[in-house]
Parts: sequence; C-alpha cells; structure tokens
Amino acid sequence: MTRTRTLAVLLLALGGCGEDVIDLDPIDTDPVVEATVRPAPIIGGTMTITSANTAIAADPDRDVVYVVDLNAQAVKHTITLEAGDQPGRVVVGADGRAHVVLRGFGGLATLDPDAGVVTSRQRLCPEPRGVAVHDTDGSIYVACAGGSLVHLSSAGEELERKALEPDLRDVLIVDGAVMVSLFREAAIIGLDGTRIQLPEGAEEAPHVAWRTWVTDNGDIAMLHQVASKNPVPIDPDPEELPPGGSAYGGGDDPCQFGLVSAAVTTITSDSIQTTPLMNSRLTVDAAFSPDGEKVAMAVPGAVRPEPPSDDGGRGGRLNQGLVFDDFGFFDETGSTVRVESKHTSECFTFASDGEAGQVTAVAYDTGGRLVMQSREPARILISESEWEQPTVIELGGESRFDTGHEIFHRATDSGLSCASCHPEGTDDGHVWEFDGLGPRRTQTLDVGLRDTAPFHWDGDMDDFDTLMSEVLAHRMGGKRQSEERADSFTRWVFDQQRPAADDGRNDPGLVAQGEALFAAHACDKCHNGPALGGQRTERVSGVDKQVPTLRRVSLHPPFMHDGRSHTLEDAVRDMIDTTSPIAGSDADVEALAAYLRTL
Repeated sequence: MTRTRTLAVLLLALGGCGEDVIDLDPIDTDPVVEATVRPAPIIGGTMTITSANTAIAADPDRDVVYVVDLNAQAVKHTITLEAGDQPGRVVVGADGRAHVVLRGFGGLATLDPDAGVVTSRQRLCPEPRGVAVHDTDGSIYVACAGGSLVHLSSAGEELERKALEPDLRDVLIVDGAVMVSLFREAAIIGLDGTRIQLPEGAEEAPHVAWRTWVTDNGDIAMLHQVASKNPVPIDPDPEELPPGGSAYGGGDDPCQFGLVSAAVTTITSDSIQTTPLMNSRLTVDAAFSPDGEKVAMAVPGAVRPEPPSDDGGRGGRLNQGLVFDDFGFFDETGSTVRVESKHTSECFTFASDGEAGQVTAVAYDTGGRLVMQSREPARILISESEWEQPTVIELGGESRFDTGHEIFHRATDSGLSCASCHPEGTDDGHVWEFDGLGPRRTQTLDVGLRDTAPFHWDGDMDDFDTLMSEVLAHRMGGKRQSEERADSFTRWVFDQQRPAADDGRNDPGLVAQGEALFAAHACDKCHNGPALGGQRTERVSGVDKQVPTLRRVSLHPPFMHDGRSHTLEDAVRDMIDTTSPIAGSDADVEALAAYLRTL
C-alpha cells in the first residue's frame, strides 16, 4: 500500500483521533513538480495601476517587477531585483516613482517606472508589509509585522519610527490621517489612538484582513475572512455530512457559507457594511469598479493550477463551464476571478479569465477595464467585461508551478484550503470550538517545523502520515496524496520560516534582563532547540500539551492552546503561575515579554 503523509499541517485540526479513519478519497498520484525556486505562500495584492494606465506588478515568486502599458498591451520593463527580495505591495507617488515593499529583503525599493530601474533600496525592518505615500508632502509610511510604522521623507530619510501593535498590514491615508490595518484581527488603528473594530455576527467573526484600501470616495474597504463560531465536529457520523461535503462543511450546495468564508466590508463615517460571499474560496485581493457597483476578487484557491505541458505550453483548461471536481467547486475555464455586486452576494459568480492562470491581484484601470495579475503562469489579463475573453499579456519568466505550493492553496470539498486557516503560511489567530475537545487556537506554520514532531496541541499526531489521513482527507474532504507528493509538500512546509519579529524597538537592557529571567524560571527546559520548543509533550495543569515553538511568538495573539491569554504579558503570567517554582513580579513579566518580542 502506498504510504501517505500529511499535506495540510492544517493545525486547525485536532487531536483525539482514533485508529479508524473513514477513507472515501482516492489518492492523488499526479507527478511531482518542484520549481527551481520554490515559491513562498501567496500574499496577494501585488499590483497597482497609474493614471496613465500603466500596471506596475510585483512578482514575489520570481523577484521581479513588471511595468506594463495597458493601452499598448505591452511589457515596457521587467525590473530584476535581488534573489529572495520577495516584492509585495506597490504604491505610486505623485512624482511618478513607485515604492515596492521587499518582504524577503526587509525593506523598500524605489523604482523609476519610465526608465525601468531601481533608484534606491533600504532596509527598514525584518518583515515589511504595507506602504503608502502621503499626498501632502510625498512622505512614505511603511508598516512592519513586528509593530513598527516607519515614516520616511520623500527622499527616503527616516523621520520617525512609531511603535504600534504587532501584526500590521496595510497603511491607509484617510482625509490626511494615517491608519494601519491589523492582519489577523481585521481591525484598523489610527496614530491618534482610534480603533475600528468590525462587528461580529451571531455565528461568525471577522478575521484575516487580506487587503484594506481607501476607495475613490474616501471610504475604507477591507477584504477579509469570516470564521464560524459554531462548534466544529471532529468525527461526525457519515449521515450527518452535507451531500458532497466533509466534516468541515462544503458540499454540493453553492449557496452556503463554510467554516471560513470571504467578505467585503465598507467603512464610512457613519456606518460599517459587510457583504459576506457565499461559496467562497481562498480570496486574497479585491478592487471596486469605478462606478462603485462591483467588486472584483482574486481567488487563487478556486481552481487547481496546472504545471507547464510537455510541449512547453503554459498549461490551462478548455472552456467547459462550471463543474465539481475532487478538490472542490471551480470554474472549468480556469478562472480564479470573481466579480460580484458590492452590495449583495450571489451563490457563485466567476468572471472568465480566458486563459488559465492563478490570479492573485486585481485592479480597475481608468477606463473601467478589469486588470488581473496571474502568478502562474506570469500574465496580465485585461477584461472589458466579466463575461468576455480577456486580452492576455505574457510576462515571461521561468515557471513557478510547485506541487507543495499547489496542495497548500487549492480548495478541498469543504471549500477550505490549507491557506484558509494558515494565510501566508502562518495562522489566522482564530480560536475554534471543537466538539468534545473545547477551544483550540490555530497554530502557526512559518516558524520552521522541521524536527518538531510530534504535532498538534496535544502532541497526539506523531507524524505527517496521521495528519494526512485525519486532516486533509477525513476532515477537509481533500484527496490523499501519493508518497512522492506528500514528501514534496512536507519539504515545502518545512521551508516556511520567516525571520525573527524583532524590529529593534525593544529596550536592549530590558531584553537582556528578560533573557536572564527566561533561564531563571527554567523556561528553557522545555523551550529549547532551534525552534525554542515544539519537540516534546509536557503535562501542564494535569493535561498533556505539546510545547509550542516561541519563534515569532509576539505576532500570534491570542496565546496559549485555547487562546485564553490576549496579550503576551498575560501569557507570561499564565506560564509563571502554572510552571515556574518561583514567583514573578510585574517588572519580571515586562522584561520577559520584551525578550519574547525579539524571537
């Protein structure tokens, strides 16, 4: 029998599984394809369009930026960056210069789009995410994951480094005021202390703000996910499953909401209006049409991408309409673009992107045409109407199709991708309520999982074989994978390791004091090794729990396996009270938290 391993280290799944696993899914034996440079998880929203109808599209998979003349339908420049730069968000100032966040480099590149050259690049913080240019003076704001907001002059000189909350995402300039979105929490904070919190529903909670932007009329728009607050079954009876679905939902009915769905929220001066999207898949970017009536979305999880063909072609599907496949409901045209009314959600509305492509960024040009950026193959697509075949502009470059990357992002019968609960390869910050188990917080993946078995909160999954059959096939309704495909996925997941969150804002003396206290309280007894944990199961308060890694811990609130600690200080107090033989003062807690923020 073919040995299988997990592919979804979707640590959303839980322990308590028994020996018998219902196995109704065939094995995916497609050949393994590993890109020369294995792509990182999708970040989405990597394109902007100028008033002259020039698209500036960053390609984090190939470390290039494309400058495309949309009117002439031609690539003007392909600007090659340094290997590993991973360009992300792009913004253009009034002077015509483009500023591109370089996630892998940890800084910002400034480009001259007309000349097609990089004019400057500078390091700012370990993980920059969002960028905006202020209209009044051309100054630049860069949001860092660690919580720093860096303010630069138009010439690139650092003016101020303001310490905000961790997990910053997009920078917004709203009527001259600077605001920043929070990625997992899907909230917005202002420099003046204001906070915009999206309201929760009776059965769902907003989280994971993939893209937040200021609309043409000055409102704030946010593409985010909503997660179910209802109890999640671990092992339901087969007759309790929805037709065509799985333990985690999904099924044949296109008019439904899953455990995780996409939504678009518009925030005005006097109201917050959310439009949830039925039958949604992993959705990573959105844009409003110029008339404000439609919203276009990039849905890379809606379809399974295909590798290049043997004859050198770019892959793709024929236009045969909507069908069901073993990995979920998708558009057989290969479309990964969805166009909806901004005010109401239809059951299933995809635009045809004509040629197959995995769209990860969308925008409208000045003429109202929908412009789409496909990551694989690298293309720009221009659509006059959502129902017409678009114009295709090939961007070239080596293929970045990769089996591990594809498994992680494609939807299963439940509608979930691994990336639904592990956006960008990390975690969604959501606390799930599981039948018979209780609250469990999604665990993160981007901390280096190699050599950290056993897995899961309770340390009850010894290897990826168990995770494979229990999570992906049984609970999510996905295919089991051949040994070769599972091995490829495992290697891809193990490669996902981002740098420490430390952005230099913590007092060095306090950090040193916290490091000493870490040893004094014997924290390093369990939190040791390259990952500072993750390799053992310990009995805490009478219950076996897997020791989590502390890498990037400050970026992952709420804390503890059940999310009961909302701040890092709360988590430190909790652990001192339950595991340390000595007491800890408030000053000790402050120092320990400062140290943990550097990991």
